[in-house]
Amino acid sequence: MQTASCNCGQLSLSVSGDPIRVSVCHCNACQKRTGSAFGVQARYPLSQVSFAGVSHHYQRVGDDGATITFEFCPHCGGNLWFTMDVMQDVVAIPLGNFADDTVHKSQLAVPNVVVYQDRCHDWVKLEGIDEVYD
Repeated sequence: MQTASCNCGQLSLSVSGDPIRVSVCHCNACQKRTGSAFGVQARYPLSQVSFAGVSHHYQRVGDDGATITFEFCPHCGGNLWFTMDVMQDVVAIPLGNFADDTVHKSQLAVPNVVVYQDRCHDWVKLEGIDEVYD
């Protein structure tokens, strides 16, 4: 069992088992959402996730036409998870939300999928990725 939380800790979730996949996404929306060069998220079956706290949501339509719902803490604004209407039984959790000094980084899943590689910053070099989608 691993726990993820927002910055203030009001909103949290726990996951059991292994993720379906861990992906690195270079799309413009993930860059804006994270304030970084890419987003990294683990996807879990909804049945493996339990939630605690109060969340608010924001929805947007992705490049492929799917509606993405971002759940965030109304106090600190941290985006703790998101879902897509085309995968209603899957929860995507940004890996940084698992950040905790008691969690060894080797316990977190390693990314095996990269999305929007064509939007990747030139200086980013990722190794060991099984699937690449432009």
